[in-house]
Amino acid sequence: MQAVAALAPPPIRGFLHRPALDLLIIAGPWLLFGTLLMSGVLRFAETNQAVWVSQFILGNTTHVVLTFLLLGFRRDVLFATPGQAKIVIIGSVLTFVATLLLVQWVASTAPFWSGFPMAVIAIFGTHHRLSQAKGIWSLYNLRASTLSMPPPSSLERTLQKHWASVGLIAVMTAWLFTPSGPARMFPFLQAIPNEPAFLPYATNYALAAAWVAFVLVTLFTMARSSERNIPKMLHVGSHGVGVTLAILVPAWGAIVWGSIHGLEYYFLSARMMSARAGDTFAGPGTALGHPLLIAVLIVASMLPLFWVGLGRAPFSIEFGSRSVASDLIIAVNALVVAHYFADAFIYRFRIPEVRRVALARLGFSQ
Repeated sequence: MQAVAALAPPPIRGFLHRPALDLLIIAGPWLLFGTLLMSGVLRFAETNQAVWVSQFILGNTTHVVLTFLLLGFRRDVLFATPGQAKIVIIGSVLTFVATLLLVQWVASTAPFWSGFPMAVIAIFGTHHRLSQAKGIWSLYNLRASTLSMPPPSSLERTLQKHWASVGLIAVMTAWLFTPSGPARMFPFLQAIPNEPAFLPYATNYALAAAWVAFVLVTLFTMARSSERNIPKMLHVGSHGVGVTLAILVPAWGAIVWGSIHGLEYYFLSARMMSARAGDTFAGPGTALGHPLLIAVLIVASMLPLFWVGLGRAPFSIEFGSRSVASDLIIAVNALVVAHYFADAFIYRFRIPEVRRVALARLGFSQ
């Protein structure tokens, strides 16, 4: 028996949550939508159903409220650095109001240009999505450090530093300046009404090739470590494929990549809200700190956004007048942008105080 045990491969280390959950987040959306497409439940040319599932079931839209639930429930995250609470609260409110007023003003005075503010929001959203992937990459490194695994090399850190900027240039060039498909004329994001794409679709092949080369260099750099961090490599690889799909097939790229993004945020928020030793509010052993109650709070907080999403569901449930439904969607978009602002401050892992709080909240420092 000892000989058999000696021949058994060592367990894979470095998972952020636990193996099954990490793999669900990393691979689940790929398997789900791939299965639905192959079975004929979804059609490749019709994306409405898949978009709705991605936004309101898998969390690409509904997760945004969890930022503010976390800040209210775990105030150490909000007060991680001096002055952070004031910046986050005031900045988020101003961002919400400014976005709400701007989008409503364009919708009422120049509806022909309604695609322009949506394109601007998409730019921020794409950067946010890439930044979250980069941040969770950092969490995998933090997790590895608690297991005495080798630290990332200087080259990996350099590639990680440029992940968001390289991805943003590639995706936004494809979405704003090239046709959304080989036989189409207009870009995926219509920032300028009725303006054909400035660049040919073939440009996307060059963009995808450059991005894939960047991802492969990153994965090769990770693979050269004395102990390969397989979960981290899977995370980076999944996002790398998601960005590639977003370049070549924008609608489906947004669907699958957005679903991964939403699932990441669901479980990251649940982990950050978990009761830890030293918590004076909702600590271990208390009713408020029970994992089941935290899960209920997470679901309950997302229900209003899900209710708004029902008005856009493929099965055509409508609530009130069309103008009210439109106003609610604008409010949700404003909340999304406010969430971008808040996250930009509360997940700055390069700052020691933020990193210390994150380690404690994630349970890595215990």
